[in-house]
Amino acid sequence: MAKDCLKGDCTNPRFGKGYCKWHQYLRTDKKPNKKKSLSKRIKPVSDNRLEQLARYRSERDKYMKAHPKCEYEGCGDDSTELHHKGGRNGERVYHVPWFMACCHDCHIIKIHLHPADARKKGYLI
Repeated sequence: MAKDCLKGDCTNPRFGKGYCKWHQYLRTDKKPNKKKSLSKRIKPVSDNRLEQLARYRSERDKYMKAHPKCEYEGCGDDSTELHHKGGRNGERVYHVPWFMACCHDCHIIKIHLHPADARKKGYLI
C-alpha cells in the first residue's frame, strides 16, 4: 500500500520527496533554479565578420567620397547609398568596379523595383 503524503492531514499517495503531487508543487524549500552565467554569451558579430565589415566600410567610404553625385544616367542628386552591381556575396562585396554611388530614389525605385531595365543599362549583373 502506498504511503501517505508527509504534509499534515493529506491522505494522497506520495509522489516525490515524500509529498503528493500537489504538495510537491507547493513546496517552498525547493532549491532555486540555477541561472546561466552571462559571461558565456554568444557575440552578436564574430571577430572575422568585424574584420570584414571594417574592410568593407573603408572601401565604401573611399568610393562614396570620390563619387559625391548619383551615377544613375540622367540623375545629378547627391549620392547617399552604395549599390553593388554584382551582388554582395563573398568577395564581391569588395569588388570596387561593381560599386555604384546612388541617391535613394534611383537605388530603390529605378534599380531594385525595375530590375529588367537596370540589367539592360548595366546596373545589375
